[in-house]
Amino acid sequence: MPSLRDQVLDASASRDRVSDAVKALALGLVILGHGLAWTTTASGTAVNTLEAAPWLFPLTWLLQILPLFFLVSGDRMRSVALDPSTDGVPRRVARLVTPTLPLLLVTIVAAAVIPLFADNAIASAAGVIPVQLLWFLGVYLAAIALCPILVRIRRPWHFAAMLLAIGAVDLARVRLWDSIGWVNLLLAWLFFVALGMQLPRLRQVGRGLLAASAIAGLAGAIALVVIGPYSAALISTDALPGISNLAPPTIVLVLVGIAQASLLLLAWPLLARSLARDSLWVPVAVFSSRAMGMYLLHMLFLAACIGVVLSAGLHPTPLSLAWWLLHAGVLGVAAGMAWWLAPTLITAGSRVAATARRLLPRTFVASAGRAPARAWLALAGVAGLTLLLVSESGVGSSLEIRVVKGLPYLPAGAVILLVIVAALAMPSTRNAGTVAE
Repeated sequence: MPSLRDQVLDASASRDRVSDAVKALALGLVILGHGLAWTTTASGTAVNTLEAAPWLFPLTWLLQILPLFFLVSGDRMRSVALDPSTDGVPRRVARLVTPTLPLLLVTIVAAAVIPLFADNAIASAAGVIPVQLLWFLGVYLAAIALCPILVRIRRPWHFAAMLLAIGAVDLARVRLWDSIGWVNLLLAWLFFVALGMQLPRLRQVGRGLLAASAIAGLAGAIALVVIGPYSAALISTDALPGISNLAPPTIVLVLVGIAQASLLLLAWPLLARSLARDSLWVPVAVFSSRAMGMYLLHMLFLAACIGVVLSAGLHPTPLSLAWWLLHAGVLGVAAGMAWWLAPTLITAGSRVAATARRLLPRTFVASAGRAPARAWLALAGVAGLTLLLVSESGVGSSLEIRVVKGLPYLPAGAVILLVIVAALAMPSTRNAGTVAE
């Protein structure tokens, strides 16, 4: 019987250790950040910690490294972008959509049951909070859908043009129409995916140029915060003046991301040497294997724990020893539950998708197995847009049609669509020739 260490090393033999470590760190910091971002008050409510201590905003510049997640994801996506006719697109669609299914179904049930014994505010939050982080997967799926285009963005002026477009959207957001800022939800994150697709070339850039890029990116971001309309925090909060840099992202976040990418490239050789030691890599790989599941689940358990804290009437002074102990305990419970149930999330999602596949007409399933690459790219885009709508509006009042960002949205219909997509993307639904390849 092979040891856990041997199993991990065998399963991760073809993985880029630095890329996987960066992805795991990015998701881990999201969980840590959310674990620290709440504070209870004497009035029995929970507020953002920055409202109690706005001077902590520099921490958001350290914890917000999602640009690096999309950067290394672009590197992994390059093979699909160069040859989308392979099995890579449906495989990635299945891996991203399937784990969301149990979370969506549980949230729909919770949103229907909780109003029976809770007030409207809690009932409304129950249908939104557990699924609001699905925007992340929505953007990821959009990147897959657009990867044949993104891989062609390779020259410096291409990226400069994207930066100008992101800045122009910010300007229009401030001067003309606030909602147009959501265009940057795709532009900003896809900038890093496209940049990541050029990672092999970027790793050949001289250290002096990388250092200059890091300094310029950070200096530019700070200057824009000082003289522009931007919040000093890299998360969404009303505690500081200025427009949010995360929802939707702004040129400030992109410039910080460029600085982070430059620093990562500078540190890459050192990280590669360090992670070459199996004693360090194995725990990183184990965490990485559950990081996405933990990301999807942690808000559900964190919200439940905060509810218990509020019910108990606990409201320690912000940043006091009691505050830190309380948050450490809550984060430990929420992260521990998410860690424990992450594999179950994958298993349950696969069972939901498999059940749906058996219920679908065989001719429909067979035609999906023979679908051309462009059809799967389009389906990835549809699934991505659906997850973005879900994250924005939630799945409460699941039979109520509403308009979200100008688009019609029916929560129950969105969930059914995602179940069908996951069912069609399962490996066994595609033709034998494709699987054999």
